[in-house]
Amino acid sequence: MPKRILIIFLSALAGSILAFIFNYFFLEKILIPDPCYYHSHDTNKIFDLFYSLPASEGNHPLPTMFNLIGTLITGAIIGAGISFIRINRQKKPGMEEALK
Repeated sequence: MPKRILIIFLSALAGSILAFIFNYFFLEKILIPDPCYYHSHDTNKIFDLFYSLPASEGNHPLPTMFNLIGTLITGAIIGAGISFIRINRQKKPGMEEALK
């Protein structure tokens, strides 16, 4: 049982790391191709929920705490869910004969 919990925890951690990588290297580049666009244009409420425009960064979009926590939770759920499915698939009786 402890080995199963460790595997699920490590998979959740790996899922969170992959979600952060996906969010900051791919998704952010698609959603915000030109950060200077927001110098002269207003943002909507959904954008404000996920990104802030602090003066210390030259009014360029930065992820909010909601974005960070959402990314962390989403990645952890996906990683833990995938490992949970894989563990349960291996434990079903008769699966060994079906896979041969």
